[in-house]
Amino acid sequence: MKKPEYLQIVGRKKSGKTTLIVGLVEGLVARGMRVATIKHTSHNHEFDRPETDSWKHRKAGSEATIIISPDEWVCHARIHGPETKLLLQKALFRDKDIVLWEGHGEIDALMIECVPPGQAPLFERDDKLIAVVTDFEIVAGIPRFRPFDIAGIIDFLVARLTIWPTEKEEFNPAVQIDKSVLNSE
Repeated sequence: MKKPEYLQIVGRKKSGKTTLIVGLVEGLVARGMRVATIKHTSHNHEFDRPETDSWKHRKAGSEATIIISPDEWVCHARIHGPETKLLLQKALFRDKDIVLWEGHGEIDALMIECVPPGQAPLFERDDKLIAVVTDFEIVAGIPRFRPFDIAGIIDFLVARLTIWPTEKEEFNPAVQIDKSVLNSE
């Protein structure tokens, strides 16, 4: 099975990253792609609601709490180093065609930067930058797309990356994870 492609969508706060990701997800799914997203934040957040049962489990010391309903599940887990993130990504995204990563994080992946009017790009000298999304010319030699040219951006990504629809298979969270990842240094 092929590994999913990762693509960072980066930019300043309120630059259009989320709007772009929502459009890309809808467009890629419409073309038959299996898409996952990650929202990176540099701030610590309380993701659970105080006084819920799952919140109480975590406050009591549980290192991982999964909330399961008939149609979906959510996992709250403490991270113990980068290998934990890598194992989670391998388990959850192994059958995806592309993973869109919102924000600049601990990942070595190509990126598209959203640049709002009147702002300078943050990553114009980064060799991972493959395109910018903005209404004005800013970075020579880098493809530029208008913020709502979702079809054009997707055409560009399909031509540039190794993404194509894979045969759908049922996700099994009990998949065996290659434990050698933990031992790599």
